[in-house]
Amino acid sequence: MQLYFKNNFLTLSYDREARLGKAEWAGRLQGPELREAFLLILELVDRFSLTRWLADDRLMGDITPADLEWSLEVYVPRLSKSSMLRMARLPSAFEQSRTSVDVMISKGSTYNLNLILRDFADEKEAMEWLMQPLLHQNKYKHQSV
Repeated sequence: MQLYFKNNFLTLSYDREARLGKAEWAGRLQGPELREAFLLILELVDRFSLTRWLADDRLMGDITPADLEWSLEVYVPRLSKSSMLRMARLPSAFEQSRTSVDVMISKGSTYNLNLILRDFADEKEAMEWLMQPLLHQNKYKHQSV
């Protein structure tokens, strides 16, 4: 994996050949910093036409209502038009963060996406699933493992 961006709250990396991206969250970002982080994710996905994504949200802090609203209006619609086909998520240890991300996932299901999203408790299992061959997908699905 190549490092794309890193600060105290977020590490973004990618594998160009595997068309895989990864976000590792650590703490609570809000306002302009959170929005910038989401825009960096979109930029990374678009720049390398990534089709697989690992969202390591285990240490992601709470998302404010204003940031959630912005995410629903800007981030989710743009992600829905991206090259992303498969996303594995390691859910946050914090209930409010999990709830906010679940709202984003629910909003994503209103778009005609070719994205399968699964939750995992184990990073190794998540990576194994992500690296399976991508077959033709025609519907947004959210599954928990």
